[in-house]
Amino acid sequence: MKRILAVMAALVLVCFALPAWAAAPVVSNVTASQRTDGSKKVDIYYNVSDPDTATLTISVMVSNNGGSSYTITPSSISGDVGSNVPRGTGKHIVWNAGTDLPGAYGTNYKVAVTASDSAYSGQMISIPAGDFQMGNSGIGNDAAYGRSNELPQHTVTLAAYSIGKYEVTRGEYRAFMTATGRAAPAYWDAVQNWGTGSFTQTDDHPVVGVTYYDAEAFCNWAGGHLPTEAQWERAARWTGSHPNVYPWGDVWDWEKCNNYYDHNPAGGGYWKNQTAPVGSYSSYGSPSGCQDMAGNVREWCQDWYKSYPGSSSPFDYTNSYRVLRGSRWLDSGSSAVSYSRCAFRTYQSPGNCYYVDGFRLAR
Repeated sequence: MKRILAVMAALVLVCFALPAWAAAPVVSNVTASQRTDGSKKVDIYYNVSDPDTATLTISVMVSNNGGSSYTITPSSISGDVGSNVPRGTGKHIVWNAGTDLPGAYGTNYKVAVTASDSAYSGQMISIPAGDFQMGNSGIGNDAAYGRSNELPQHTVTLAAYSIGKYEVTRGEYRAFMTATGRAAPAYWDAVQNWGTGSFTQTDDHPVVGVTYYDAEAFCNWAGGHLPTEAQWERAARWTGSHPNVYPWGDVWDWEKCNNYYDHNPAGGGYWKNQTAPVGSYSSYGSPSGCQDMAGNVREWCQDWYKSYPGSSSPFDYTNSYRVLRGSRWLDSGSSAVSYSRCAFRTYQSPGNCYYVDGFRLAR
């Protein structure tokens, strides 16, 4: 019988910012091997230390391309994983790879084990270091709907980082409010009506109505930061050789994100103004595995709004406007086609808040 993972390599990725008062946990001695009993279960062992936190949040991500990207989140997993894992040696995780990856065979799989001493345990996507092409690609709708603030396309080199697979949810933001005493953002009531009938925001819906300062405070509490524009765009569109116009590819499709005209009942269906639970369009993620980078909510980035290097129409709104990326649940017509492009950029005052705005975490 073939083995599902002929070679199971281990990779340790622990490289995220933490507040100055907290020492980062360290994961070491990671090993991963498939059992030989035909069960297709994988045993993962590791050590984890932290000088100032007794229990940690342990996450596992899997790469099927030798570590170029980590887009597989194991669900059939047990042992020393998840929240409240005591620090120590000889930690053991059992992953049923046969259940999560039925029929998959290969020798190019790697495992990433990460530890966090933050109360936030949302799923993160690991992005490797390297170059990518940022800005308007001049392809299809990038050419048809492009704006001068997206030009010129230019090469950006990024260090390795991780970014939230999903937008920050109401449940995650509630934990932040409870821990810090921060006031609720606008549009916090569960039942909302944004012009096309009432709906209920659950803990799995993205938090909205946050200012830049709210988003920044959450990210600091969660041991990270808001993504830069470059980090956001790299995660949204870069295939390794080509920048997609949209997260899923180069061709627009109303049904691949939450907008006014899509029919997905998670977003209320056709002609409905409401958010959808994060990941409701899971078949149409970005090349890196991130969800909802078009539609649902627009997302704060940490950059001040200014032109790209070499722009023929330079501008600089430092200290006035912060950048937002992505499109919104209310976009329709040509606005949805244009704003859902990964190259699209917009801005607003960091103190403003709207029911179309949310964010995701980076580390």
